Amino acid sequence: MFDQERFIDNNDGTMTDSETGLLWMLEDAWQKEAKWFTWDEATELASYFNDIKFGGFQDWRLPTEDEIKSIYHEEATNQDKYGKEMRLLPDFPSGGLSTVWLKSESGHEGTLFDFKNGEYRPLYKSKSGRMTVRLVRGEMIK
Repeated sequence: MFDQERFIDNNDGTMTDSETGLLWMLEDAWQKEAKWFTWDEATELASYFNDIKFGGFQDWRLPTEDEIKSIYHEEATNQDKYGKEMRLLPDFPSGGLSTVWLKSESGHEGTLFDFKNGEYRPLYKSKSGRMTVRLVRGEMIK
């Protein structure tokens, strides 16, 4: 069902997607930090990982809608931190959160992606709740 050779574990907390050319953090921010994030905190986390050159890179960022959708699949089975089913590709470790912040240009509204149902929804960027971020770097191959 899924290409077993699509993702390459770089053994440094990152995973290369050979289909899209993107480099993903293997774990989401919840798995790394054990806390929920507002949009502002998610962007601060990206800055932190850039400062420490995580995986040897300084260009980590929040993913776009197309990028996050590339690791979602309607038939995928993965488990969130609550043991509930979500549609994140199983190459990523279970135990993360299902709602993740996405890149947003400006304004007070951010965008969330939900790995449970593949839906995007707006939310006030400073709203706290059960959100995380899965940082990415690179340019998506079309």
